[in-house]
Amino acid sequence: MPDITSRADIAVVVNAFYGKATRDPLIGHLFEGLDLQAHLPTMHDFWENILFRTGAYKGGMMYKHLALNARKPLKAEHFERWLELFTTTVDEHFAGENAEVAKQYARSIAQTMLSRIVEATGLPMAFLDAKG
Repeated sequence: MPDITSRADIAVVVNAFYGKATRDPLIGHLFEGLDLQAHLPTMHDFWENILFRTGAYKGGMMYKHLALNARKPLKAEHFERWLELFTTTVDEHFAGENAEVAKQYARSIAQTMLSRIVEATGLPMAFLDAKG
């Protein structure tokens, strides 16, 4: 199986993942109202930047998910399912160093969001960052 080597490869993973996630019984409702056609290029930029350091993504991922959480409360099981679907999707299409890096970053992203959104202390992030 080939490795992820291009934006086109990233699009394969991202598009397949969102195809599953939007229909998933556990997390599908979180994507209701999302303009997927407008969102996909942003996700392509995000993962292209993660894997190839292109600088393509200019966004506030954490704040967008905090806003989502205010509308549709996120739970630990949502992040676990997101990660499961993402890693499975990568494995269905690619194998290699970049595929492993993508899955490693996905685990880190899921854990960071879980800790900052679901397990949040209520203190501002700047305070938490300063205090460790």
